[in-house]
Amino acid sequence: MNLRMSDAQSLLRDTLTRALQKDKTPARLREAEKAGLDASAWRVFQELGLPLLRVRESSGGAELGLLDAILVAETLGENLALVPAIDVLTCARLLSVLTSPLASSTLGRIANGAIVSLSLFDAADAPDQLIAFGGVAEAVVFRAGSSVFLMRLTTQIKESNIGGSAMARIRLDPKSAEPLCTDQEGLNAYEAACEEWKLLNAASIVAMGKRALESAASYACERQAFGRAIGSFQGLAHPLADCSAELDGASLLIRRTVEAIGDDRAEAGAMISMCVWWAGEVGPRAAAKAMRVFGGYGMTMEYDAQFYFRRATSQSLLAGDREDELDKIAQRLWGAAVTHLPDAGEFDITFEYGESARRTAQIVEQIFQKHVTPELQRWAFESGDGYDPQLHRALAAEGLLFPDWPKGLGRGGDAFDRAAAHDVFVANRWPQVVLATTEMLGNLVIHFGSERAKQEILPRLASGEAAGALCYSEPSCGSDVFAAKTKAVRDGDDWLITGQKIFTSQGHIADYGLLLARTGEGAKHASVTVFAVPLKQSGYVCSAMDTVGNERTNTTFYDNVRVPDDYRLGGVNDGTKVLAAALQIEHGATHHYSEALKEMLEAALEWARGAKRVGVPVMQIPSVRARLAATATRIEVLEVLSRRTVWAAAAGESRKHYGPSGKLFGSESWVKCSGDLMNLAAPDTLLQGYTSLGKIEKLYRRSLPSTIYAGASEIQRSLIAEAGLGLPRSRS
Repeated sequence: MNLRMSDAQSLLRDTLTRALQKDKTPARLREAEKAGLDASAWRVFQELGLPLLRVRESSGGAELGLLDAILVAETLGENLALVPAIDVLTCARLLSVLTSPLASSTLGRIANGAIVSLSLFDAADAPDQLIAFGGVAEAVVFRAGSSVFLMRLTTQIKESNIGGSAMARIRLDPKSAEPLCTDQEGLNAYEAACEEWKLLNAASIVAMGKRALESAASYACERQAFGRAIGSFQGLAHPLADCSAELDGASLLIRRTVEAIGDDRAEAGAMISMCVWWAGEVGPRAAAKAMRVFGGYGMTMEYDAQFYFRRATSQSLLAGDREDELDKIAQRLWGAAVTHLPDAGEFDITFEYGESARRTAQIVEQIFQKHVTPELQRWAFESGDGYDPQLHRALAAEGLLFPDWPKGLGRGGDAFDRAAAHDVFVANRWPQVVLATTEMLGNLVIHFGSERAKQEILPRLASGEAAGALCYSEPSCGSDVFAAKTKAVRDGDDWLITGQKIFTSQGHIADYGLLLARTGEGAKHASVTVFAVPLKQSGYVCSAMDTVGNERTNTTFYDNVRVPDDYRLGGVNDGTKVLAAALQIEHGATHHYSEALKEMLEAALEWARGAKRVGVPVMQIPSVRARLAATATRIEVLEVLSRRTVWAAAAGESRKHYGPSGKLFGSESWVKCSGDLMNLAAPDTLLQGYTSLGKIEKLYRRSLPSTIYAGASEIQRSLIAEAGLGLPRSRS
């Protein structure tokens, strides 16, 4: 797995950025809109040889890949370069694969600076079209029926438009044009060019949204109100954090789409449409929220914030109503639609875990197929915790309960092996909560435990003989775990723990509890210690609490519960360090949300394929398909955010906001999608039971608690705002 840009790609991006910023001024941005073209930025684009970036070397181009073009589109977008780069890049690529003399001569003109635009709609259906840079283009490439044409332009009148480009309405008439190709192969190449245009445009929109957020965050750190930087107010910071997670997901999804295209995966066409729809959703929204950070100033034309809002809006609508892409997603995923894909070229990125992880997943899947019956799956669905000790022991026998633990405990694998094994749980719709809490306890024993703790606790966990629970929260402190009142008092070589914990979800199963207790009288963060507490002893009482989602959690009581000092994790009064590591692990565990989203979508598809509405099969209703496609898109966005967290941990490039971004997006998507799917199939979704709609009903009830577990969404937003956007702390 690799998500790094190559050195050559970094150089390309840095070179273009420096060149664009050399003479970039607010005055130039405004002057460019008067002409509809930034002549200086367009000159930079030409001087760097970028028009032929995607053209074969034999035709005079650089023959770089689709990802390189995406990096160019992103750089131009974040620098607000008002240039027809995306049109020219895609037209040049298209002309280079067509064989007519006209295509060759037009490509030569592009190499010498000509602007050629691309029409995205069939002129047979829509002869009058708005072309973004039609007012400065020399020619436009368009489709009419089964042929592709080139029409030379003479005098076009620039239309006043929200994006400030040299937009013109052009009548595309085959009688006034020259044919570029009339064969199916050429038509396929044209359709592939349109898909490439949409992907590059999506990348540009996302980059605008990101730069708008960065600008707003910088301002929010400087601007004071009520004696504080406005960025410390959660009402301002939290909406920006939502946008940050959404934009990160969009950027990563575009990159994974390049990989899917390169591997010629069946879902690649649908993923392009996902990128188009999602970028159009989140880019303009982020730009609008960024404008609001500047207050009244942000609404004035004197400030630059409005540029991102106007440009992102304009680019998101150039290809028409972006909601149309949702039906394309559905048709490409679940229908018979065929997509002609652009050529991906060479790329180094990959979201795949690797060969070792693939083998790990195969073995775990074999164990599931042997052990998990339909009856057991139903039991797991209806159970409050879904914990099956036999399955854990079967995995442990192969060293695959925790595959990244050292040999003798696990397989000595890495984070990718671990993630691949968890993906099998998701594919089989099997609960992982007990596994996740046990794994966290074990990881902290590995990193912070004494030799005795490692020798006594780890083998029991690794064999599936014992399980762990998290004993953090208390009735009086909620998410502020460091305000814990549960006390641990030294008694010789042991500690005696007295107090109460709440929401100890595996407390009735676990043999050990990862428990935070107060061991000093100083500041709350400097007087807590973490223990691996043996729970099967007198003095420990576990009382059940049922949640709205039919999950069991517990209130647990500790009356002089004895724990050896060797079971202390980390130093005395140094629990903050241990808990920081624990929270980082917990925030990176997004498989629970992915499991729920995928199960809901699977259930909704089963319903849609068998149900009718006013005599029409539900799956034939475009609005139904669109809503299913929206859920499918959120699943893909969550997937790339989750994989980034895995890769960053393995590659030593972790960032504090990576895990929270996935957790926030996953749990909030669960709430949004489950509510929409409940509504979609209502009123039958009101009924409970082990049916497709019954699964949606249950997962709807479980969605709200997901925004609390592992840290409430508000906590995740604060972490993203602070670590990802550089905003001041919103909590004292």
